[in-house]
Amino acid sequence: MLRLDDLELFVRTADTGSLSAAARALDVSPAVASAALKRLEQALEVRLLVRSTRSLRLTAEGEQFLAHARAALRSLEEGRGLLAGGKTAISG
Repeated sequence: MLRLDDLELFVRTADTGSLSAAARALDVSPAVASAALKRLEQALEVRLLVRSTRSLRLTAEGEQFLAHARAALRSLEEGRGLLAGGKTAISG
């Protein structure tokens, strides 16, 4: 099963072009970020990013998956918003 925080890390890494920057933005250590990315790649059985000491780039599979990861996160956020909106509308 895919973890929401792993998807968020993947999208943030793709957006920033840096695993370290994504880790800082999500307030986790680079080691935790690296482990999350490995966990996601293992769950999908595909390499999403090619990493070296100087660069990071999406693989072809990573580019394809990125759109789906963004859509999934957006959908979950919309669902959360609907629930939060429902709480304010209900009273009594």
